[in-house]
Amino acid sequence: MKEPAPIQIEAAEVERLIEQAQQGLLDASAQKRLVPLLRTLLWLERTLLETRISLAKLRKILFGKRTEKPRRKPQQPPDGSTGSSGESDDKSDPAGDAEAPAVDAAQAGDGRPSDTDSGAKTGSREQTRVGTEEQKSTPRPGHGRLGAADYPGAERVFCTHDQYQAGDRCPQCAHGRLHPSRPLVRLRFTGQPLAKVTHYELEQLRCGACGALFVAQMPPGAGQETYDVSLKVNLAVAHYHLGLPFKRIESFQNLVGMPLPDATQWELVEQVADSAYRLYEYLQRLGAQQPLVYQDDTGARILSLIAENQADPQPERKGMYTTVLRFEGEQSICLYFTGRRHAGENLDEILARRAPDLPPIQWMSDGLAANTPKQHKDQAVDLSCLVHGRRHFVDIDAFFPDQCARVIDAIATVYKHEAHCKDQQLTPAQRLAYHQANSGHVMEDLKAWMEQQLEDRLVEPNSRLGGAFDYLLKRWTALTRFLHIPGAPLDNNAAERALKMILRYRKNSLFYKNEHGANVGDILTSLIETCRLNGVNPLDYLRALMENRSAVFADPAAWLPWNYREARQSAEPRLPLSHPPPVLGHPGLLGVAVPQ
Repeated sequence: MKEPAPIQIEAAEVERLIEQAQQGLLDASAQKRLVPLLRTLLWLERTLLETRISLAKLRKILFGKRTEKPRRKPQQPPDGSTGSSGESDDKSDPAGDAEAPAVDAAQAGDGRPSDTDSGAKTGSREQTRVGTEEQKSTPRPGHGRLGAADYPGAERVFCTHDQYQAGDRCPQCAHGRLHPSRPLVRLRFTGQPLAKVTHYELEQLRCGACGALFVAQMPPGAGQETYDVSLKVNLAVAHYHLGLPFKRIESFQNLVGMPLPDATQWELVEQVADSAYRLYEYLQRLGAQQPLVYQDDTGARILSLIAENQADPQPERKGMYTTVLRFEGEQSICLYFTGRRHAGENLDEILARRAPDLPPIQWMSDGLAANTPKQHKDQAVDLSCLVHGRRHFVDIDAFFPDQCARVIDAIATVYKHEAHCKDQQLTPAQRLAYHQANSGHVMEDLKAWMEQQLEDRLVEPNSRLGGAFDYLLKRWTALTRFLHIPGAPLDNNAAERALKMILRYRKNSLFYKNEHGANVGDILTSLIETCRLNGVNPLDYLRALMENRSAVFADPAAWLPWNYREARQSAEPRLPLSHPPPVLGHPGLLGVAVPQ
């Protein structure tokens, strides 16, 4: 609605028009005067609503929101058995009661919704109260202490008995013989600085006659390098996974009397990336062959690019982004790219390496145009995120409670069905059949209802609610791929979780100095996150890459996070690896020119 033209009118004239309208005495001139007032009132009401919504979003941005979970609870998913009851858990607010779908006992076989009477609702409410009390008395799964098996990385020390051994006669009864039993496990935790410094004093003996000098040798386990490999990989994980800035690590080391300057830390971390960048490149080619990719991006800060933005002439592009591409297949691969390119351009570069005989990759994103791989769009089947669509309604739930309740409850029902598929460990084909039988009609009814709301003009297309409807309807095919493609995910939460490591790093370290530093961060962050997804210790993995750098560069396929242990066992002993310092303007550790 356009902003109406200003109206010059006195309060007395308004009161006179109200009095004439109440008496039914409005003439043509009074009606002509009243029409723009009514239009102005409609415009003002809509403007105030938009302002309230904007203020609510601003409040959420400033102070955060603890959860997006609604007070309503969707119906329980059908288990697929004949005659099973799927009555909804009716603890919803009144706005959602009239429209929340429920499953009738007579129709539980096909999962179709039906209305329930008030008596059924009362019974459901009582059952919910009993179920809640039972849940309170039952501890959550995983609640309690960790067992000894939960520490696979712990050092194992076997303690033999200092007085007896197997085969000895029992000192208590003097009749039986002692035999081995299951060892008793005790865990002990110790702390140490991130960088532990050992001070070696080598004795020197000098001849009083000829002056010859004899120096003691370093202990065998001391190593040849000043900075051990374990320190380098510890710094890499602490900085890029835990988000600890180099300055903060330097401050901590100063506190414990073992200084480690931030510039030295950067040089050591750069050496780790130097041993790993071939794996980063190989993972890009391997990721291109996977059947599914999650994609998202977030803003980045690179000081050298910020300086370019402020120079004259200014560059065509000023934005800086970090893109995450999480590939799923036989193994999980997570890759990060930081620079001026959008997420779609980074995905384009990956898809250029995809084998032409493979089917199109399933590409999950939030539906933004910048995420589209324009050059290789024919090699990707687009999937849109249900959570992003749902969030449009969560943001305006307080202003359109009835309509938002209908959408949020429908999506929640689909997620209940998805949880059932995960609990039952259904195969992709079984999951597809289950969703088609139980979630298909939920999504079809939701789409028909939204289209009917717009057609009957019950929802203004240009309003926030109409915009939320439009977001879902425009992307409906991509949002409902899980009803047509086996294994298609519902949302982009995997990429959102992968971005948390980047957000943590940005919140603590704030920026990269230049594109070279961003590239180092992308390499190490990608390998660390890929290790985490595959249950591999990143410290052990990065150490193996540094200790076998030549073998890694010769055959990177043998040194992936899920198979490097076999390659390490067969690797030949090597000489200690020395990393020369980079020379500005010349090929550096990563094979690229180190910036000035």
